[in-house]
Amino acid sequence: MTWKMKEIVLTVILAVACGVIYLGWSTLWIPISAIVGPMGAGFMFGIWVIASPIVAYIIRKPGAALIAEVAAAAVELLTGSHFGLTALLVGVFQGIGSEFAFALFRYKRYNLFTLMLSGALAGVGSMIYNLIANGFGFYTTDVFLITLGIHVISGAILGGWLAKVVVDSHAKTGVLEQYEIMKEKRKRENVNVNVSGM
Repeated sequence: MTWKMKEIVLTVILAVACGVIYLGWSTLWIPISAIVGPMGAGFMFGIWVIASPIVAYIIRKPGAALIAEVAAAAVELLTGSHFGLTALLVGVFQGIGSEFAFALFRYKRYNLFTLMLSGALAGVGSMIYNLIANGFGFYTTDVFLITLGIHVISGAILGGWLAKVVVDSHAKTGVLEQYEIMKEKRKRENVNVNVSGM
């Protein structure tokens, strides 16, 4: 499935925007984690994976979620994230996790459940990276399961649900008329009109 130039341009724009948001969120994470601890600050996680569901929801092509997340992570790294190279590496795992949710439904389902699953699986991808990077002895079983649960919940809500809210609100303005999200919406509306007119 080939990408159109306008889809590439939009993906780049959204990845850059999300990467800048990631950088700001990373900066905010420092004082918050100092107050509530790293585990408590884990509820912030979902914002760091929002690029994947946003771009995949609009573009609706295989690879969109992975490309968007890796590109946003690269922007975060290049703009000075204190997480350094980790920001990019974990972005790869998050992107793979997010992409898996759409692949699971053969890139045919882009509803709220799929978007939230995308954010949740990005959380799983993040924890897989943490295990590889830090070693299996880094967490106790309880801490690992609690942290995983927090990342999954935060990814589903801040990554998936919020992505749908953001994209749907922009779609109402008409700025996404030329993209797959609106083309599919128009197809559904035409089918409903034809059925009701029978």
